[in-house]
Order: sequence, then structure tokens, then C-alpha cells
Amino acid sequence: MNLLGAITNLVKDYAEVEDDQLTRATDPVRDLHLNSYDMMSIIGRLESDLGVEIAERDVRRLVTLGDLDDYIKAKLQT
Repeated sequence: MNLLGAITNLVKDYAEVEDDQLTRATDPVRDLHLNSYDMMSIIGRLESDLGVEIAERDVRRLVTLGDLDDYIKAKLQT
């Protein structure tokens, strides 16, 4: 499964961006100007779609799309 692709497709529901603007280094808040509500909505949809739980205390550490990708991959392996 291409998890980063799933994440970027979901982000595109909240920000009008082209695929080439979304990389592992993209910070959705800084680069795409998403707010905390948007981010929590994205996190909630990822949890629901992928069947993972992302702890609230961990969300602050997930700055880039790559951080989110790595975190979810680690959760899916456990």
C-alpha cells in the first residue's frame, strides 16, 4: 500500500494543491496553511480509514507528511 499517496490524497481534500506540492517534507500547517481543525480532521479520517489510533500527545510531533507516514507505518507493523 502506498500510504504517503493515501495521505496526500486526503490532504488534497482540505487544501487546493497539486501533487508535486506534496512531498514527505511538506508541513501542512506551514506550507499549506491548514489549521489545527483541518489537521485533526485529517488525523481522524486516517484513523478511521486505516484502523489505527494516533495518540493526541503524538500529534504535536507529526510535523511533516513524512512524519505522519512513518508514524502510521510503525503503528501498522505492531
